[in-house]
Amino acid sequence: MIYSREHINGDVRLIAEVVVIGSGAGGATIAKELSEAGRKVVVLEAGGHFTRDDFNLRMDFAATNMYWYGGQLITLGTPMFVIPQGKTVGGTTTINSGTCLRMSHSVLKKWHMEHGLWDINDEELALYYAAVEEYLFVQKGDPEVLGKNALLFLEGARNLGLSGGILPRNAKDCEGFGVCCFGCPTDAKQSANISYIPDAVKAGCDVYTNVTVDELVLKGGRVTGAKGRFAGGNGNGSSGPTIEVSADVVVLAAGAFHSPRMLLAQGLCNSSGQVGRNLTIHPCSPTVAVMDEKIGNPKGVPQATYVDEFADDGIMLEGGTVPPLGVAMNLPYNGSRLAAFMSGYPNTGMFGAMLSEHCSAGTVKLHPRDRQRYVITYNLRGDDVRKFRFMTEIMAEVWFSLGAKSVFTPTVSFPDMLPSDLKRFKKQKPKASDYIAVSAYHPLGTCRMGDDPESSVVRHTGETWDIPGLFVCDGSIVPTSLGVNPQLTIFALAMRCAGFVDEKLEKVAGRQGQGKASCSDLH
Repeated sequence: MIYSREHINGDVRLIAEVVVIGSGAGGATIAKELSEAGRKVVVLEAGGHFTRDDFNLRMDFAATNMYWYGGQLITLGTPMFVIPQGKTVGGTTTINSGTCLRMSHSVLKKWHMEHGLWDINDEELALYYAAVEEYLFVQKGDPEVLGKNALLFLEGARNLGLSGGILPRNAKDCEGFGVCCFGCPTDAKQSANISYIPDAVKAGCDVYTNVTVDELVLKGGRVTGAKGRFAGGNGNGSSGPTIEVSADVVVLAAGAFHSPRMLLAQGLCNSSGQVGRNLTIHPCSPTVAVMDEKIGNPKGVPQATYVDEFADDGIMLEGGTVPPLGVAMNLPYNGSRLAAFMSGYPNTGMFGAMLSEHCSAGTVKLHPRDRQRYVITYNLRGDDVRKFRFMTEIMAEVWFSLGAKSVFTPTVSFPDMLPSDLKRFKKQKPKASDYIAVSAYHPLGTCRMGDDPESSVVRHTGETWDIPGLFVCDGSIVPTSLGVNPQLTIFALAMRCAGFVDEKLEKVAGRQGQGKASCSDLH
């Protein structure tokens, strides 16, 4: 069952075999796989439970209710990045565009050579990828619903000789409402909130929402459960009843920010000094083109087509449409100038590009005055700065080839670029400080896995080096930038991790000389 705050009348005490903290791609997959294997699983989720009946197509509603910090989570550094992250059942899968791409063989070889992860091989990973793709109905989008924006940009790129195509997505019967990032109103997108979590619940899993986990419980050097509290019911930020789950295994799946934050808050699993370090974020740069023709945004699929001509350099162009509010929030204009620009919204085209960084990395540290919060530092450095600027050049080139009158870029130097400006833009020295209004979407690496306990936080299995029975399974364990959207890889790694958790439970049961634990709900 999925328990919301209104179901809870007092403190809750539970006994389970596994407690999973977080219900995104990692946590939801673990919960489903283990529940269907007959294990008793309890999931603790910080956000609320929203369904298609709640998704009203409004960006402001989604940001306020289903994103951490109203969608305004930022990095400290140059430039500053906004990193939207989901705070809801299903995690960020509920509020992303649904893109599902496999990581390349070259990235896996980097894992082998640099992190010793030889136990994860191409053949095994391909099997997990295939299983996830089949389960989530991953397929290329139907051109009939992709939208004019995506197809127009792809046509322009191909006319310039650039390779690209239609993105595969975890969606079936998509109607192209263009609001994937605010919750799919038709349940077409197979995000974890309508796939893994319901199937986990059907198999006996219990999910408790609006729960802030305060403590991982330890005894004799082993993890034995988790303690937390429900959000208060009066809307003033006060705490509600407490919840404590005793379990043989704890799976931390709170994401690349909250998983390291929780470990740092208790001083756990950091013998390597790597908790909260090695952060990659897949920096993104948008463009908005002013066209003569009506483009039809935001109708269609927000992220529908791609250009991968420069993928070997870590550059992927992927469509990224947003409704008028999203455009207005990112323009460096105000007053009459902003009104004038937004009056032409029907004639605007949009596309984005992401950089798989090689020189840049960030950190996640505890907030100095609040152990429930964290501070993210990140600076774009070295050749990554040149590549980031090159992404803007490519997109502007494509838009101008399609007849764009001007192109908004997130730069101080050319915020409203004319065709005659492109040559001068290419000649100027790339500077990270030239960029404003940029974002990132795929934080990874802050509890990275590896074969050496001195340079990694978890083993290839997901189990931490320092504490038996404590697993981490989310984007934080991914040791490098993937060069593509990571959700498919996180789903696959979580499916793999579930097998190791099951093995750990068998060993625990053997030591205890008893069968599976029962779950008692005493609230």
